[in-house]
Amino acid sequence: MHLRGVTKVYDPGCHCAFTDVYRWRDRVYLAFREAMNHSVRPSGQIVVLASADKGCSFGPHARLALAGHDLRDPHIFEIGERLFLTVPTWRLPRERVSLVASSEDGLRWELHSNALFEGLTLWRPRRGPDGAIYAAAYAHEEPHGQMVHLMRTTDGIEWEKVSVISEDGRPNETELCFLEDGELLALVRREEPPNHPQLARARPPYTEWLRIDCDRYLQGPMLERMPDGRLLAVGRSQVSEGEKDGPRVTRGFDLDIETGSLTQLFELPSGNDTSYAGLSWVSGDEALLSYYSGHEYSNGAYRGGDEVQRTAIYVARLGA
Repeated sequence: MHLRGVTKVYDPGCHCAFTDVYRWRDRVYLAFREAMNHSVRPSGQIVVLASADKGCSFGPHARLALAGHDLRDPHIFEIGERLFLTVPTWRLPRERVSLVASSEDGLRWELHSNALFEGLTLWRPRRGPDGAIYAAAYAHEEPHGQMVHLMRTTDGIEWEKVSVISEDGRPNETELCFLEDGELLALVRREEPPNHPQLARARPPYTEWLRIDCDRYLQGPMLERMPDGRLLAVGRSQVSEGEKDGPRVTRGFDLDIETGSLTQLFELPSGNDTSYAGLSWVSGDEALLSYYSGHEYSNGAYRGGDEVQRTAIYVARLGA
């Protein structure tokens, strides 16, 4: 994949982050969180933009908010004639729970709760070869323990646990990707130094996992199979590999699943608080890649409390 260009599509002067992009019917949908800053805030809402011209321009489409919740990390999928969002939240003051929202038109959304998601953060769903939807869900505390679970659903509302993907190195955000032969890959962010992700692999029914460590720092991972069969991993990377507190940027890598090696393909205009990409194909050889970054602003780095932090939403065009 090569980088064809980058456009800033949303910048209201506050913290906009944690993106996903998805083509559905005749539109491309872009979802992300808008709030005062990166940390847990009661102001966190989900913004949905839409494009009718394959991502050349985006306009406001919908907004989701829930009193007493900081809505975060939306991810888009579809089942039948409905569009869905997974919406991990902090139920204030600091209780993790995940919700699912569904819509028949992308404009009006209904939020659904599920007791299974108490204490869990549900990550990007993917359609499996059996037609079901799979997603990873991670936890940091009891009753689930510090581990990442594989979840499955056929209707988007009722889910079941399938297996444990990982419990090594304080795992959390986990990106799934199905290979053409049905094998499932999971790229797992880990918080123990040196913060190299783990690559887990399983074949149907996805209950037995083989795991290797990747060879460099990567956070907020996205993983997508390219038309030529190679794997594109995108996430927050160290400008100088191994520099613990140095600057970060968002980069794309070619992932070798046999060795865990990450070879850089491109670097996006980015810095400060950045990453959390989504990808959607708009033609046979062109994809849209959404992400966020604070590199253009003096207050674009992480801020907590009541400090306003400014990051913007960008869309890159990638060519196969």
